[in-house]
Amino acid sequence: MVSDKKNTSGLPQPSFGQKRFRTEDRGNEAANRQILSITYEEIGLFPRSFSRVFDRFLKQIFSDVENLVLREYRFYRYLFLTTIKCLFVLLFVPFLVNFLARTYIARPIAEYFWNLGQNEIFLNAYQEKRAFSELKEFEEKLYFESLTFPQSLSLSKEKGKDKNSSYWFKPTIGDVTEKSILEDNKTFNKSFVFDTSIILSSLWPIEKMKELALQYNDESIEAISNLFADFLGFSTLIFLFMSLEIQINITKSFLLEIFFGLDDSKKSLLILFVTDLLVGYHSPNIWELFFQFIFYHYGIPESQTAIFLLVATLPVLLDVLFKYLIFRHLNRASPATVATYHAMIE
Repeated sequence: MVSDKKNTSGLPQPSFGQKRFRTEDRGNEAANRQILSITYEEIGLFPRSFSRVFDRFLKQIFSDVENLVLREYRFYRYLFLTTIKCLFVLLFVPFLVNFLARTYIARPIAEYFWNLGQNEIFLNAYQEKRAFSELKEFEEKLYFESLTFPQSLSLSKEKGKDKNSSYWFKPTIGDVTEKSILEDNKTFNKSFVFDTSIILSSLWPIEKMKELALQYNDESIEAISNLFADFLGFSTLIFLFMSLEIQINITKSFLLEIFFGLDDSKKSLLILFVTDLLVGYHSPNIWELFFQFIFYHYGIPESQTAIFLLVATLPVLLDVLFKYLIFRHLNRASPATVATYHAMIE
């Protein structure tokens, strides 16, 4: 006769169904850990190539080689396809979201509120300064052309007078005819190409002012649209990093496997190329262009002091970071690569 055991602890005991669900959850967690152990391997004390070569050697001795090769082929094909898909999603999806958000959401809203909600044209004082500089340059060019060509320019609305240009010269000095001017300036016209693009766009300074107003108004709207569109694209990228954590780990593992599969000279050359491109001797020019583009892209007033300060600090921080990564990780994983890298630098 079986006696029932009493609950002496006073706590509620789980039922049979709850025990079964807990057992299934533990089984699912074990299966997930097994899948993760197959698809992703952490970098340990020694490079993974050492342990993997030793493991292959043991498997080739004590197991079926044909099945081993087939499983390895399928495994690397899975890694390759996962890497391609992950990189494609991480690169293509944020740009697609950025383009759609800028074209169909951010720009229409920015145009509506900027054109109807206020009367400003310039987003900041730097744009206004650039517009005044362009207008002054245009007036100086008109003055120079008036000295170079002592005649007034007028728009010819009559067809057939000049098939190549919509403007014709009207002489104002004495009784000089148009034919005599063309004959006297025949040699000069061959060596001088008159740029009529400015006259075609705006003949007088007031028309140039209207053109500059439309141009900088569009630049202001574009800068506001870029700010919101880039924010949505960056948020999409963060969401992808959080949702594709396993795929990103697989991609990182596969790329590191390819990198450590290269010989020491190729690895050193690749590291030297990246470091010289970002923190090398000629990198300040690249960083200066980059920060100028960032300031223009978001409509930030361009300051040479701020740009020089960023160019002087950011490459130094990256240089320190690269040296730390080389000393901390690469020196332990591949000492020969570090020695080759320092030999190339010297």
